[in-house]
Amino acid sequence: MADFTEIDIAALNPTQLTLGLQEVERRAAQMRKLSQRELRALKEDKAVPYVIGPKRRLYIIDHHHLCRALLAVGEETVFLGEARADWSDLDLKAFWHRMETEGLCWPIDVDGNRRPCVKIPAHVSALTDNPWRTLARGVRGMAYANEDTPFQEFMWGNYYRSFMTTRLLETDIVMAEKLAIKVSLLDEAQDLPGYLGKA
Repeated sequence: MADFTEIDIAALNPTQLTLGLQEVERRAAQMRKLSQRELRALKEDKAVPYVIGPKRRLYIIDHHHLCRALLAVGEETVFLGEARADWSDLDLKAFWHRMETEGLCWPIDVDGNRRPCVKIPAHVSALTDNPWRTLARGVRGMAYANEDTPFQEFMWGNYYRSFMTTRLLETDIVMAEKLAIKVSLLDEAQDLPGYLGKA
């Protein structure tokens, strides 16, 4: 049996501004059906990868939705996965520059605007909703292939935002998903991770 380090979610710093709250709710609903043993197995399977930053703070580079969903069901801890890098010797400005250079943070807001990395909240409970990320997760596998690329759903969500309105997302998610699948096959999407090409 693997040896896991358990840590409070409150001790982990996010590396993105937003998340998909519908995805969080979906995961939380699934978690509520699990026994404590099954929940622990899920947490072990989804151990959180991280980077060690200034003052040896831990910055998670995946599983933000998992952490938020666990909090929603009253779970306050996760297991640490792989430490991808130790950049604790850098000052905060140099650290965030390195994180961006390596593609390990997503300082883009719900409207597609880049924000200073220091504006990223210090706790996953403060991350705000991004319905475009929810849309991208909903069509994953149909519109594009799932790849192990950090922030893949955010990239696709940002792309979809240029083709439709927030109002469409709020009033007709089925139509929004159909449109998302259609525009995913356009040539202008070919540089996005998981592009499937023309049907």
